[in-house]
Amino acid sequence: MKYLFTLLCCMVAILPLHAEEKKANEEFRGAHIRFEKSECDFGDIERKGEDKKCLFRFTNDGSEPLVVFAATTSCSCLKAEFSRKPIAVGESGEIRLTLESKKVEKGILRRIVQIRSNSVGGTEILTIKGIAKD
Repeated sequence: MKYLFTLLCCMVAILPLHAEEKKANEEFRGAHIRFEKSECDFGDIERKGEDKKCLFRFTNDGSEPLVVFAATTSCSCLKAEFSRKPIAVGESGEIRLTLESKKVEKGILRRIVQIRSNSVGGTEILTIKGIAKD
């Protein structure tokens, strides 16, 4: 019984320490990019229709300025635009993607864009999806 009581007391004493450690891990040291969304679903895409556009907004919730270096697309049908200016801590930015519908093949569409920055999280992935029809 003494052993069980001692074990229980130790567990109660450790819980606040674990909560502090978890809170410390949620604060990023260095730049950190946090997207509002990571996927854009265009639904039905007319291959002979207008280009489709999607806006991905993000915030630097880290502790240093964030710089987006590159946005690498998985096909020539997808174009990415973004500012190369540093994003201050707490500020927001955006990445604009344009899907050239005339360049996609008929069928299910799933394309990715790799976002490279100085974020502590490393490379982020954005996804575009839809169904291309004639």
